[in-house]
Amino acid sequence: MSSLPQPSATSTGRKNRLSIACQTCRYKHFRCDGQKPVCSRCSINGKQCVYPPSRRGNLRNRASPNPAIPRDPLSDLAGTKIRESVLTDYDAPAFPPGQTLNLESSTSELEGGLRLDLLDLYYEFFHAAHPCALPRRFLMHHLFENELQLLVKVIHHLGSLFAPMGRPERIQDLIESALSDFRCGTRVPNSFDVQAVLLYSIAVYWRNEPNAGTALLEETIRMATGLGMHRREFSEQNGRGIAVLEESWRRTWWQIFIADAHIAGSAHTFSFRTSGVDMTVDLPCEEHEYEAGTIPAPKSLQEYDTREFSSNEEIQFSSHAELVGLTRGLYLALSCDGESVSEEEWSTCANVDISMRGWYSLLPPSKQCILRPDGSHDEIMFKAQFIMHTCTVEFHRRLSSLKASPIESISRCAPLAPTESSQYCSRTGINVHTVKCIQAIRNIDELLILPTKLTTHSPFLICMIANVTIADLSACRLVLQGKELAQHRERIRLTLGTLKSLSQYWMLGKRTYEEIGIIARDSLLSVNKSPPSATSDTHLPQAGTIPVQTSADTSQMAATNFDAYLNEELPLEYFDVLQEPLCTI
Repeated sequence: MSSLPQPSATSTGRKNRLSIACQTCRYKHFRCDGQKPVCSRCSINGKQCVYPPSRRGNLRNRASPNPAIPRDPLSDLAGTKIRESVLTDYDAPAFPPGQTLNLESSTSELEGGLRLDLLDLYYEFFHAAHPCALPRRFLMHHLFENELQLLVKVIHHLGSLFAPMGRPERIQDLIESALSDFRCGTRVPNSFDVQAVLLYSIAVYWRNEPNAGTALLEETIRMATGLGMHRREFSEQNGRGIAVLEESWRRTWWQIFIADAHIAGSAHTFSFRTSGVDMTVDLPCEEHEYEAGTIPAPKSLQEYDTREFSSNEEIQFSSHAELVGLTRGLYLALSCDGESVSEEEWSTCANVDISMRGWYSLLPPSKQCILRPDGSHDEIMFKAQFIMHTCTVEFHRRLSSLKASPIESISRCAPLAPTESSQYCSRTGINVHTVKCIQAIRNIDELLILPTKLTTHSPFLICMIANVTIADLSACRLVLQGKELAQHRERIRLTLGTLKSLSQYWMLGKRTYEEIGIIARDSLLSVNKSPPSATSDTHLPQAGTIPVQTSADTSQMAATNFDAYLNEELPLEYFDVLQEPLCTI
């Protein structure tokens, strides 16, 4: 029998049980004895015991037929910067008693109540890579405000993607209904709505509806610019004097900008939808500062753009600010046009190289190393370096020996077919681009083997990994020999395994995994049939020895029907190819 003391049957005992039950007992729907600082049940089970602040009001308010709305807990901090000493109240989120955590909850329960399980999954798997919503401890105090109801639904939806029986389509219907309210003009969108539509656009894009996801991002941009979220003064004017809320608004705009860049890169269009927006928003702070609510004075874009004149000791920028800086630099590099297609490819590649190398060289050592001393990793810098190496592959491959194969066109993540500009390169020029491309492929693989949780990375990494894998397959087919070829076959296994892991949660990721598998099968089978000569003195090709794709090749590529591949399971022969003995010198 349990040794927990049983509460009295008196009205006083009942009142104490209902009003001061600890968070753990409420979450599990257990009876709590209310002992402080640790209740008996938490003491026996070794659980953290935290008591949420009361939201019931005083006796007079309780007796009133129209009780007053509880005062916003964050309003006590208006006009002040949040300090560690005032954060204890936020360690214990308050929520209505009796709510269910059953994954099979009805639609009405989803509409009217909080799903803590889905909230937890959102913050565990999605938030770190897209950190614009309020940190969990602060969001808990606003979950039942009318302004946040669409955002809460989107958070539920994103969390359900990672739940074994989350049934996201049921929450999706509620989101679409809420979206229709301000689309038809019955409700004016607010800043939390902007966050909601932004996060929802990512989910829609990666559930294999890229056109719908892109349209939602465009809608987000219109909403945000309509509210003025791209302006520096917006966060202060709409932050209620609360530093963590002001920071959330700054992050929202920059997350819009970064998502815009991700979609442009995934489609290989590099046409930013935010290109005509005059952005003056200050830069985000460090992630640990945001999570704790200890928000420092924000740094401006002007400070960032003159960082090369300051030593690292004088001024340092957050990882999030560095990601914004990298994205802005790439946008500027891609904005330059050449007089011809070949000249544009050359100038774009050079501009991207200069921008990324300059960005990386100005990073302090702490930002260049993704792993922290305690074993954790910097998710934002992980993404930033992933973007850097992927862009290197994207633009150098066009001028290298790693020519495209017609079958690559079955993948929506595959880069555009290169022009013939590289055939006019010298042997040295072609080799330089090839070496840079192959080195960037290896750098991506080094990131993938870091001790991180793959499923917490942004789904936008899927197209980056696919793009790099396609280039690696071209290297195996055309350039690499002997031991290097064997090593890169292992690297392809790594990237395909990573795509498979990410495809568990993202439908477009599953499609991408299948597409890359088909390309890999075709490329590796051709390597087995016609292996590169092992007598060459160099692993890099001579100028003119690699055939250049012609317009006829492109026409043949377009005429080939690859849809049949995509409607089938991944062929078993592909896995047989991967398991064959590796090549030796």
